[in-house]
Amino acid sequence: MRRILLISVLITMCSFCHAQNANVQAKIAEIRKMYNNEMEWINTMLGDETIPDDYITSKVRHNIAGTGQAEETIEFFFNDDFDEELGKYVSSLDFVRKTSVYTIAERKSYEEFLYDDAGFPAFYYTSFTTYLEDGDHYAEKYVEIRAYYDKGVLFHTICKLGNDNSSLVEVPLTEELENQLFFGFLQFGKLKDALEGMLN
Repeated sequence: MRRILLISVLITMCSFCHAQNANVQAKIAEIRKMYNNEMEWINTMLGDETIPDDYITSKVRHNIAGTGQAEETIEFFFNDDFDEELGKYVSSLDFVRKTSVYTIAERKSYEEFLYDDAGFPAFYYTSFTTYLEDGDHYAEKYVEIRAYYDKGVLFHTICKLGNDNSSLVEVPLTEELENQLFFGFLQFGKLKDALEGMLN
């Protein structure tokens, strides 16, 4: 009797885990489709002179302690929709690309921020080189992190690590890389505020 009960519980748990995994994969596929549609629209908009542009490119140069002169290029892609309640056009941020180059430390990082139709974070991507603990010493590593959000709530991450972008393997997030992900998430709100400040 106990054996039958144990087998029933295990089958139920396996079914539940499979359903959860299928749900996660479906959400990831939906976000990837949203991302691909956004990339297609950006390429169409930038490549067709007859389509009005809805983007801002911002270049920021500043000195950062320990890394020297830094240059950031931030591209804001947005749309203007008429808000019936407000009775005016309102700009909403769809996608941001951000490249940062640090001269003394010779580091470069790249980030992408995708917002859903309601303005919540949907997807975050970053790639960068950094020094990470590798046994008894630190080694320079290339990192890629992808984070998927459902209405702004993180539900899945993929972290890859390698000596360069051709040797990447998937690894669990370390505490240091979780911090990178956390600071990336905070930028979603800051970038929306920055666009609002530039347009209004």
